[in-house]
This record gives sequence, structure tokens and C-alpha cells, in this order.
Amino acid sequence: MSNFQELQNLKRQWNLESDYKLSLKVKTMQENVVGTASLIHNSMSELTRAIHAAHTTLNNSINAFNALNFNKFLENVIETDADKPP
Repeated sequence: MSNFQELQNLKRQWNLESDYKLSLKVKTMQENVVGTASLIHNSMSELTRAIHAAHTTLNNSINAFNALNFNKFLENVIETDADKPP
């Protein structure tokens, strides 16, 4: 029973065995859908973790540049104050 077309062709001779084969086919499809959904869920979770890690790395980089910018500002202020006569 490889596909539903075979079942469709056998509908005039339907019996208990056909019901059993249909049940097996539906169960196999269910397992495939659940397995695929699980893989998609796991992939989405990994992608979410990667995005959060990239977000944290970006924020750390921005903070480092802000600290560098602030240090440069302080150096310029100190140099300007040192150049002024008392």
C-alpha cells in the first residue's frame, strides 16, 4: 500500500484488511509529520540561540566602541585643559 491512489482504486472491494492498511498508512504519515515538525522545531530553537548570541556579540562590540570613544573624549579634554595657561 504505497499510496492513497491504490486505496482509491480498491474502494469497490473494501474490507477489513483495507481498513487495516489504511490505518497503517495514516499512522506512518502521522509519524512523518511529527518527526518533521520536531526537526523544524529544533532547527528554529538553534536559530534562535544563534540570533541571541549574535545580538549579544553586537551589543558587546557597540559597548567596546562607546568605551573607546569615551576614553578618547577624556584624553582630548585633558589635553585641551593642559594646553590652557593657568
